[in-house]
Amino acid sequence: MTKTLRIGIIDADEDIRFGRRMLIDSQDDCQVVFEDDSAESSKLRAPEAALDVLLIDHRVRGLDGVSLISKLIPIYQENKVEMPPVIMTGAYFSSELLLASIAAGATDLVTLDSQSQDLLKAIRSAAGSEQEIDFQSLKSLINQPEPFNYQTPNIDTSLAFLTDKEAEVLGCFMQCKDDDEISKELDMPKYRVRSTIKAILEKCSLATRAQLFLSAQNKVVSNG
Repeated sequence: MTKTLRIGIIDADEDIRFGRRMLIDSQDDCQVVFEDDSAESSKLRAPEAALDVLLIDHRVRGLDGVSLISKLIPIYQENKVEMPPVIMTGAYFSSELLLASIAAGATDLVTLDSQSQDLLKAIRSAAGSEQEIDFQSLKSLINQPEPFNYQTPNIDTSLAFLTDKEAEVLGCFMQCKDDDEISKELDMPKYRVRSTIKAILEKCSLATRAQLFLSAQNKVVSNG
């Protein structure tokens, strides 16, 4: 039996929430189980909702969506609840908003001008992702002709507390090596590579591998 994905929507626009709920609930494998329009109340309620995927709009009462993602990550960790993949939604697409969303911990950006199937595809992709990232696409997003400014968490202190093995894995990861390549280079089982990267994310209060890459790269640039 196919698992039903539990979806949350945080959006200040009631009509948009209604439309997305109708679309998502029309699918056999998805159901909206959580809605909110406020940053403050969602910080309290979302970690209790056992979500598989969370949609956060750039327009939320009390806070912009990018900032809300950053606030939610440590709250989930404090509650010892795994942060669900987050998809940022917005009125229109821009590479700058996409990069800011990923740097904050989102997995993707879907906008109002996207097709309905694009949102559903993003939801299923986020829910089923093994979190390996497309380094080439991410680096292309960073290395624009006119680079965007984006904020990442300061992870300097957290990196100082990594074990030697975690530091080795992170070093390989920052060389854009995938799990198979890291496993081969460090003679480490692939499942151990994944659990080690997960441990690094938890120590750094980060949500995704892409966020880790951007945050660690920013540290290298700022120290360079």
